[in-house]
Amino acid sequence: MKKIFEVIILSGMFLIGCAKGGKDEDKKSKEKENIENIIKRENIFSNNSIETVLKIFSEKSEKNRIGINKFEKLIFENRNYYYAKINSKENSIYALDYSGINVTGIFLKVNKVDSANLGVIENLVANLIQVSDSKLKDSEARAIYAEILSKLKDNEFSSSLTYTNGITYGLQINSATGEFIFYAKEADTQNAQESFQNITIDENSRIIAEKSGRR
Repeated sequence: MKKIFEVIILSGMFLIGCAKGGKDEDKKSKEKENIENIIKRENIFSNNSIETVLKIFSEKSEKNRIGINKFEKLIFENRNYYYAKINSKENSIYALDYSGINVTGIFLKVNKVDSANLGVIENLVANLIQVSDSKLKDSEARAIYAEILSKLKDNEFSSSLTYTNGITYGLQINSATGEFIFYAKEADTQNAQESFQNITIDENSRIIAEKSGRR
């Protein structure tokens, strides 16, 4: 009986050891998976600091031959932005909405869209999409934009899609003024989107934050 008891105890200890070893392996596996996911998503804008995204913006814009001014800070309707004027398209800007040190949304605003500048706007949009996900190629960025445009129906002035990278891309057109906004967001930044619509650009490409009384 004593020997049987000892065998049971040893068996129990062995099983506990195996279970613990299994848990350790599972823990290591999950940690490895989390690290891999973080590495995989370093290309997504929301996983990077403002400084990193601004650097990517400069690099991508230079590569895509889009001239932009230096980004400046703007506080509007209690939200924080960085914005830069676009030299290749008058009365247009790129902007980043941020919270803490992380970017929560990327925007393009053009005062007026018409048939004469559709090609220029496509270039600006493709550049923004590549900034939002630095692994996307120009052809893929343009395909995303084309798909969003194809979703526009008659008498509708907004369209969006959530891409395989988890980012939601969309556009809004003001039917009365022709103002064009394109955005990329991962979290729910609807408030930032609505606030950004209220930011205006004057004839000298200056930012006018009318409601907050700041420039």
